[in-house]
Amino acid sequence: MKKLPFIAFVFAVLLSCGETKDKKNDQNTSQDKSQPVETSKTLPSADYSSLLINYECDMDVAEVAKVLNIPETDVSLAKYQRPGGCSFSFKGFGQNGLGDDTAIIWYLEELGKAQVNKEIKSYLDDQANNEEALGMGIDLAETGDSYIVKRPMNGQVVVMNANYDNWLVLSYSPKHLYKSRTQEQHDALGEKMIALANYLLKKHRK
Repeated sequence: MKKLPFIAFVFAVLLSCGETKDKKNDQNTSQDKSQPVETSKTLPSADYSSLLINYECDMDVAEVAKVLNIPETDVSLAKYQRPGGCSFSFKGFGQNGLGDDTAIIWYLEELGKAQVNKEIKSYLDDQANNEEALGMGIDLAETGDSYIVKRPMNGQVVVMNANYDNWLVLSYSPKHLYKSRTQEQHDALGEKMIALANYLLKKHRK
């Protein structure tokens, strides 16, 4: 009969040990669940080398008119041709101080990947916090792996891809440089340049 208290004591010790192990396992499991999963901020991207590394103008008047939905007779090569870039002029959206028709130009600018990523993050943060100013904003391109930034006050649309050192600037000039351009025309130009940006991404995607 004296053995019974001893047996009960041993059983209680074993039971408490088991509970302690279970608690430790539960704690470990909950800690594992709370650990953040690391995800890349850089979107998986197609190959845009021909657009964002070594771009050379590959569009003519007919193609530009079609993409921008403007009569081909209203589009012509611009007087100024930037090396490596594209430059066209077209009627119906105002004239500058010299009487020239609206000019559009697109070209590469080198910033480095770190700066491109910083710009993308800044625009996304501003948009998430509803802090866009002067109509600026950022949208995911139709390809799903690049961003298109709108800068209406500067008369620019910019293609950004976090995997490249360069970004592509599409300029349609600030409204104040074209005295006869209405706000509606300026807004329409911005939409046409966004369409052009998406077109170029799709055209060069590999």
